[in-house]
Amino acid sequence: MKRASSQELFSGSVEEMAEQAARLIIAEAHRAVAARGIFTLVLAGGSSPRPLYRLLASGTGQEALPWEHTRLFMGDERCVPAGSPDSNFRMIEESLFSTGCAPKSHCFRMEGELPDPAEGAGNYETAIRTFFTSSGLPIEDGFPLFDIILLGLGEDGHTASLFPGNPEVLKERERWVVALDAPNGKPPGKRLSVTLPVINHARCVVFITSGREKALLAAKIARGECSELPAALVAPQSGRLFWFTAQP
Repeated sequence: MKRASSQELFSGSVEEMAEQAARLIIAEAHRAVAARGIFTLVLAGGSSPRPLYRLLASGTGQEALPWEHTRLFMGDERCVPAGSPDSNFRMIEESLFSTGCAPKSHCFRMEGELPDPAEGAGNYETAIRTFFTSSGLPIEDGFPLFDIILLGLGEDGHTASLFPGNPEVLKERERWVVALDAPNGKPPGKRLSVTLPVINHARCVVFITSGREKALLAAKIARGECSELPAALVAPQSGRLFWFTAQP
């Protein structure tokens, strides 16, 4: 797989990682608002982004996101009720919306609780398409151009809810959001996820990882190794790729 033409790798403590990533996101947000009037940010789930979200939620003044012009989306969700401890939205709600700085109403939530996951995936794709079209935001080659997509990294090399051993999902080239079964996920079960073409059309893709094993895996992928893993298939077509890795 061709690597992104522009990629950078940062490492440090959890606090340093959050600060570096926050500075990047805030700078890109203000550029996007100046250019298009709106900043679109796709949020990652899991535990690694918590410190980053808390930092973004506490920002004020020039060091804050332009929340009024920011719209938040989700990269993936487990098919559980929104209040479940396993829900990515619950994690986002607790870490990003708790201070009131980030408007919860500006977040497009994935409906993981619907009885039919395929309906949830279809609804979310429609919501993204409607927002981009009504806001005059670009859709290129049939896919939306998000300003930043945040991603996590699993020890098995999965990212968002794109897991190894699921070739049909990894080869998807038309849909923006898919429903899938993740028997090796934590916890195992049905999930919703944006697809690789959506990720690779973003202006900027930012991986957020924590822990020694994930940091080692991130470094291998950044060097062009482990090319068969889902995370290694992330290669923005014309955007930039950043890796932020934190170790205790």
